[in-house]
Amino acid sequence: MGFLTALVKNISTSISEDLHFSLTPSQVPKQVTEDEHQHPDRVRLPRSLFESLQGSRPMVRLAITILDVGSGNVFKGPQLSLEDGSSVLNNHVVGLSLGHINVTGLAEPLEITFSHQHQPPNMTLSCVFWDVTKGSLSSSPGSSGDWSSKGCSTEFGVNRTICRCDHLTFFALLLRPVLDQVTVKALTRISQAGCGTSMIFLAFTIVLYAVLRFSRQRFKFEDAPKIHVALSVSLFLLNLAFFINVGHGLKGSDAACWARGAVFHYFLLCAFTWMGLEAFHLYLLVIKVFNTYVGHYFLKLSLVGWGLPALIVIGTGSANSYGPYAIRDKKNTTTLELCWFCEKTATSALYVTVHGYFLITFLFSAVVLGLVALKIFTLSSATAGKEKGQHWKGVLTLLGLSSLVGVTWGLAILTPLGLSTTYVFALFTSLQETSSPDSQRHARMEVLKEKVEEEEEAERAERGEKMMRPMEVRKEETIMTQEMLRDLERKLSEIEVSIPEKPSTFTKDAIDISKLPLSYQSNTPKEEHLLQVADNFSRQYSHLCPDRVPLFLHPVNECDVPKFVSTTIRPTLMPYPELYNWDTCAQFVSDFLSVVPLPDPLKPPSYLYSSTTVLKYQKGNCFDFSTLLCSMLIGARYDAYCVYGYGSQDLCHMDLTREVCPLTVKPKEMVKEEEKAPPKKYAVKPPRDLTSRFEQEQEIKRQEAIKAEEERRLKQEEERLVEQESAKTDPLHGLRVHSWVLVLSGKREVPESFFIDPFTGRSYSTQDDHFLGIESLWNHKNYWVNMQDCWNCCKDLVFDLGDSVRWEYLLLGTDKPLLSLTEEEDDGTNDDDDVENLGKEDEDKSFDMPCSWVEQIEISPEAFETRCPNGKKVIQYKRAKLEKWAPYLNNNGLVCRLTTYEDLECTKTLEIKEWFQNREDMLELKHINKVTGLNIDYFKPGHPQALRVHSYTSMQPEMDRVMEFYETARVDGLIKREETPRTMTEYYQGRPDLLSYRHVNFGPRIKKLALNSAESNPRPVVKITEQFFRNPAKPADEDVAERVFLILDERIQLRYHCRKDRITASKREFLWRTEGDSKGNKIIMTPDMCLSFEVEPMEHTKKLLYQPEAMMKLKNEEKLSRHQAWESELEVLEILKLREEEEAAHALTISIYDTKRNEKSKEYREAMERVTHEEHLWQVEAQLDYLAPFLAQLPPGEKLTRWQAVRLKDECLSDFKQRLIDKANLIQARFEKETQELQKQQQWYQENQVTLTPEDEDLYLSYCSQAMFRIRILEQRLNRHKELAPLKYLALEEKLYKDPRLVELLKVFV
Repeated sequence: MGFLTALVKNISTSISEDLHFSLTPSQVPKQVTEDEHQHPDRVRLPRSLFESLQGSRPMVRLAITILDVGSGNVFKGPQLSLEDGSSVLNNHVVGLSLGHINVTGLAEPLEITFSHQHQPPNMTLSCVFWDVTKGSLSSSPGSSGDWSSKGCSTEFGVNRTICRCDHLTFFALLLRPVLDQVTVKALTRISQAGCGTSMIFLAFTIVLYAVLRFSRQRFKFEDAPKIHVALSVSLFLLNLAFFINVGHGLKGSDAACWARGAVFHYFLLCAFTWMGLEAFHLYLLVIKVFNTYVGHYFLKLSLVGWGLPALIVIGTGSANSYGPYAIRDKKNTTTLELCWFCEKTATSALYVTVHGYFLITFLFSAVVLGLVALKIFTLSSATAGKEKGQHWKGVLTLLGLSSLVGVTWGLAILTPLGLSTTYVFALFTSLQETSSPDSQRHARMEVLKEKVEEEEEAERAERGEKMMRPMEVRKEETIMTQEMLRDLERKLSEIEVSIPEKPSTFTKDAIDISKLPLSYQSNTPKEEHLLQVADNFSRQYSHLCPDRVPLFLHPVNECDVPKFVSTTIRPTLMPYPELYNWDTCAQFVSDFLSVVPLPDPLKPPSYLYSSTTVLKYQKGNCFDFSTLLCSMLIGARYDAYCVYGYGSQDLCHMDLTREVCPLTVKPKEMVKEEEKAPPKKYAVKPPRDLTSRFEQEQEIKRQEAIKAEEERRLKQEEERLVEQESAKTDPLHGLRVHSWVLVLSGKREVPESFFIDPFTGRSYSTQDDHFLGIESLWNHKNYWVNMQDCWNCCKDLVFDLGDSVRWEYLLLGTDKPLLSLTEEEDDGTNDDDDVENLGKEDEDKSFDMPCSWVEQIEISPEAFETRCPNGKKVIQYKRAKLEKWAPYLNNNGLVCRLTTYEDLECTKTLEIKEWFQNREDMLELKHINKVTGLNIDYFKPGHPQALRVHSYTSMQPEMDRVMEFYETARVDGLIKREETPRTMTEYYQGRPDLLSYRHVNFGPRIKKLALNSAESNPRPVVKITEQFFRNPAKPADEDVAERVFLILDERIQLRYHCRKDRITASKREFLWRTEGDSKGNKIIMTPDMCLSFEVEPMEHTKKLLYQPEAMMKLKNEEKLSRHQAWESELEVLEILKLREEEEAAHALTISIYDTKRNEKSKEYREAMERVTHEEHLWQVEAQLDYLAPFLAQLPPGEKLTRWQAVRLKDECLSDFKQRLIDKANLIQARFEKETQELQKQQQWYQENQVTLTPEDEDLYLSYCSQAMFRIRILEQRLNRHKELAPLKYLALEEKLYKDPRLVELLKVFV
């Protein structure tokens, strides 16, 4: 027994009110008030209990006892020994007694309140008391009695239960699991329906196997169908036994009930055993696959499947464990009876032979199923590109296998959670065998395919060794292999073999050519002439260089029209300043287009689309990339050329996983050599170094050894990586066709020629190993063929396009001059040739390049801003991943993220860098170090607090952080602030007081830290150190260099600047004392309160009055410094709060010129358009026949009289006047409605201003701004209408008098 607390108290029988006592288990019971919330566990003794005893005794002794019956056999009784889950709530028993008086039959019952947690629906609580008159054979020795609920009532609550009893004894709250009559009937019907359905499928499976065994030869030898049938038979007999057991109940003799319980137990164990054997067979087929032959395999499995359960049932039956079993509800009424284990005597046998046996088989099946799932999904990921829907097949296979091996029975573990899990368990277990057993065969064949492929190589290598094996082993292996091959042949015959599709290409079928201009669909005569010249050049080239590949001269465009490659280049200068330099142009092309691989990696494409089409569809191959980039570079005045050549595999596939991300390369820091100051004539010798030189040398050697070991490790790691990369040799190395851009030196101050890869936008040297050779190159003016040998890649190529020996050109009219002849060659020329060619010099044999057939290249502002296709692009580098987004695509303004990793597989993150744009808080870069947890935020100028850099590990105040500021944006000249839990250091520049440094030391805070701790509970300042720049206007001995305030010691230390001709500086220390003693007398300044060291004493410092004045001034400076330190703490809290709000809101700024995103500009533009539209409608109305509606009322063909003309005029003017009035009333009504709604909102704001949240205030301000805008527009329209209405009326009247139809009749009235 655990704790025992008791209260014994004498109570008067003449009390005037009920008594209340607390029942807190860990405390002694005590009398309390009637407040039930303060003491949830309590007892109420009615006043009538004591009044009934007034006649016999004036005082009674009340005893209240609280017991813990968790251990031992006390207060157990037969009801708690049934092992059905019943227990005493919290193991607490409450005892009540009045001396030796036996109190029963109370008129007003006592109340005991028990508090508890919310109980599940399948558990019931009942108030019971210990009845000593009951006895049980199962009671422990020396104890008798049992729990009873006679004379007690129970009132249920959510978190408490009230027991009311009419006697005094020991009370408790009994907790027991129950199933009511409705639930039992529902579960029974579900189980019967499911079992019946399952029996139909099981019978069909057994009959189908019997038919197939005689019709197909393979079913006689395979073991898997036999195991399926054995499991089906066991489940069929189990369902049949369940029907008989539930249907008969306890009818018949005890022997018949014993037999039904034993049969039901046997078939249940048989089902569990065959489920485990299914899992074992699944392990052999899917996991092990080969070398799994076992002699008489199915016979051995049958002995285990049917014999082991029989042994268990025989042992259990010999202990007489079978008999009647009952299920009860909350009222302890029997709801279901069946023959099973004896309810009171064989509970332990039930747990061992059923629960334990099932748990073993379930765990084994679950482990096997997990291994199979891992194998299936591993194969699915390896063949993801070969077969569609592979993952779905794997999931369906696992569902079928889980039912086959009995995993659904594992839901029994979850049945204590509630009735819903009990229903699910009954449903799934009864319908277990309705799933198809083909799932096992599918999983087997998926793995078998992989195993066969793996074993083929090993089989070839071991073929000679296998020939030497004994005949018995070969025969045994041959039988197993034939079975597997038959299954494999059947499975492979169902697979449709298809040729893998080529990667998606950018074909003309996806291009709408109906709206393309005429230049795209046909050639001009000059272009046709150029194509003939190109064909002639190509034939000559093929004849002279038969070993070279054909030239890339005139591929077809999107309209199937051949176009010369030089005319496809359209030099264009983009209207964006960002695209004026080569690097930004290349990066834009790389980001804007999606890569489409070449149809044949060994040949150039047969088509070359225009740059306008490529920009429209945002995709293209390497030649499309190069053409677009070259057009933009030539338009920006670069000497750029498209190159047709050969590249490495990484270059052609845009594989940057072996390249280092440019953003991770740190720029080399220029180490500035500090100028050594000239030695002073008078200087103090440094102190002697007393450390051991031997120890220093040993430490240096140790550091060098550590450094050498680290370098060796890094070198080995680098060599290992190089070996791994070199092992992946490309079989097509040197044959892969690629196109890139060449930029020659000269124009735009380009110092050296270089290559640009258009896929990545990166520049490379012409000596780079990625570029393996060049066939030809071209620009918008000419075409050149490389005649140099590329045995050493492009390293030895000379890019002098004027050298006709190295570069054969197509057209003579090139702007590249020929190489100048040497003097010897010039002297050796024949003068006769000059005479013969005289007169032919003016003959032009050159051919001008036709203009480009491509339209002007245009990039819309929206496309230029979006950049990447769909606004996002991801690039994988070596140990890094770069993500790019378009501006405004992310709500937080994120435009770029660089994630660096520790390993090549990119699984361990080292750090993350995020770049932002258009942030209102001016955040530009966020650097997160995942190893150290350090976060660094970089800001552009314009932050409200002038932040430049913020380094921190936590946003909580008084933690380690560093803040750097833009000093020009601050009035105090603060550059940097470093904060730790106990210190704060600030650096200044450009202050009038020449303060350069302030260091504050804080002491421990007395009160608890709060969010606004610096304002309401500042940290006590212990020490303040301040340093100052040199003030040339003061002598060095009067110019303070350092000032230290020792707050606790009440001292102030001063150190002055040192003169150039001195070796030491003056110092002064003040000892501060209180202003008066205990009697109120003032303290007189004494010389010992100021300690000075002056290099050259001055006259004014010798005066005694100088010292108190200096001390008072320093004391004021100390107060000012402490106040500034307090303000610095407040500023830090303000910055942290502001940063939290900025990170939560991450609002973006929108330019006033961006009308698509700027809502205010959009509303103003719509309002102006609406006014313009109304004016246009008024003008249209003015042009209409204003007399037509009134003339239509007159009879047709009748001539107007004077009286009718006057009436028409008056009606027209009256109608027009009414229309003007109606319009004015409409505008006035809208104006008044908007004004009233605004007043209501303002009144609502005044009433709820205190309780409004910041979001509600923002909504209110936004509504007020929009409402005022509408009111202002309506007011302007109303005023304008009032001004124009009389003018319109007079204008109409004048028109009526001048109307040719009325002018003659109205002359009299003019």
